[in-house]
Amino acid sequence: MTIVEPFVASAVGLGIAYAAVPGVVNTEAMRRGFARGFRPALLVQVGALTGDAAWAAIALTGTAVLLRHEAVALVLGLAGAAFLFRLARTALIEAVAAAAPRGAAAGRGGDLTTGVIFSLANPAGLAFWAGLGGGVVATSGDGLAVERAALFLLAFLAGALLWGCGMAALVGWGRRFAGPRIFRVINAVCGLALIWFGLRLLWTTLRRSGRWLPWLARALA
Repeated sequence: MTIVEPFVASAVGLGIAYAAVPGVVNTEAMRRGFARGFRPALLVQVGALTGDAAWAAIALTGTAVLLRHEAVALVLGLAGAAFLFRLARTALIEAVAAAAPRGAAAGRGGDLTTGVIFSLANPAGLAFWAGLGGGVVATSGDGLAVERAALFLLAFLAGALLWGCGMAALVGWGRRFAGPRIFRVINAVCGLALIWFGLRLLWTTLRRSGRWLPWLARALA
């Protein structure tokens, strides 16, 4: 076994673990998957991976410093929280009013687009990749840094995609055994979870930005 093989295996495992963590992506993918099947759930996961890949490219190319300004984090955090609250509202309305599963309509953002927004609107993605990417590059020689980072990213995304496919398949298979009442419960639970994730993101964003908001208020006064 070469040194590359355990490196790739660890990256794949990290990708699976990262994607399997309970959060907004898995919550919305499960909600849409139970309502409309395998494809919507998978598209949410693939969209989130696309956003993760964008953050990773920014971080691993060393340009993350350009996006570390607090104002950028504030805008991303507020936009992300607003988007989560919007989805939570949709889920709760369907939980109360829908007699049969309808899911989020594709015309209201799309499954793939929703996943992308989840990733790009969360500034924690940049922090994660900036720290992780720096560690990966630091363990490489100067001539191997780019190749090692690219290999790590591809293996990581492969692991995350593996989780996404498995999760979407499980939800798509399980939906056939669920009736309208189960769908309404799922929408209610997911809606409450999305509110919690939105509040947590909003609180984290405002707390992080608290250092310079008083200064900004004085400057605009």
